Amino acid sequence: MEKFRNNLPASFLVFLAAAAAFVWYAVVYAEAGRDFAVTFFDVGQGDAIFIETENRQQILIDGGPNDRVLAKLGRLMPFWDRSLDLVILTHPHADHLDGLVEALKRYDVKMVLETGVRHSIPEYGEWREFLEKKKVNVVIAKAGQRVRFSETAHLDILAPFENFAGESPKNIHDAMIVAKLTNGALTVLLMGDAEKPIEHKLLLSDADIDSDILKVGHHGSKTSTSQEFLDAVSPSLAVISAGRKNRYGHPYQDVLARLAGAGIRVRRTDRDGDVRLLSDGLKYGIE
Repeated sequence: MEKFRNNLPASFLVFLAAAAAFVWYAVVYAEAGRDFAVTFFDVGQGDAIFIETENRQQILIDGGPNDRVLAKLGRLMPFWDRSLDLVILTHPHADHLDGLVEALKRYDVKMVLETGVRHSIPEYGEWREFLEKKKVNVVIAKAGQRVRFSETAHLDILAPFENFAGESPKNIHDAMIVAKLTNGALTVLLMGDAEKPIEHKLLLSDADIDSDILKVGHHGSKTSTSQEFLDAVSPSLAVISAGRKNRYGHPYQDVLARLAGAGIRVRRTDRDGDVRLLSDGLKYGIE
């Protein structure tokens, strides 16, 4: 007992130092995260996009083909944070879905936005099982919806144009969530794996697709990014999410040529790794 009493001041100092370090970590994290941030994760041949708003909301769009997204989230989120405000599944193909299943296991997800389209792969059954088990609030996406994050930041759903809940279309890409992210003057068009038929429908709709940044559809596949569509979007920056030396040959050379011909800067996760955009609502920078 006497030995413990003699060591009490030192132990107390250690405790105070640890507490101070924790407080300073929280302060530094809060200060560092004030910019609106969009990160296109390098998760291999798949999509995973993480949005952090100025008021600390966290949104994950797709999760890639494996659990790599967990390590990515762990680097950007503080260790004590185990919740996501919104998870969006653009469509239930494995290269977008599998990482979200892992995120559902690890994080408390407040709301899920999806089309409700059905798919036969085992991962989709696991996805639905976890949604029901954790009683996650699920909203079916449709064109015209708006998710508001703050007075200056929101996400507009531009597609799908019809209700696919419970349906199993021949091409699941026809039931794709396409969204436009706005933060002040900055706009980002998120195409998921949308192909030319959806691009054509967007061109015929009254949707405002003109955007500063284009997340190129379907990993830069030849099935997407038509010249007419690219002209209408007129981005200054294009981001392509693809895996290194993937077996599909993404991104397609004709797509890269169209982007280059339009003078559009390109960032690719297969070459550049994570692509992180920081915005103050007026301008943006690439980190």
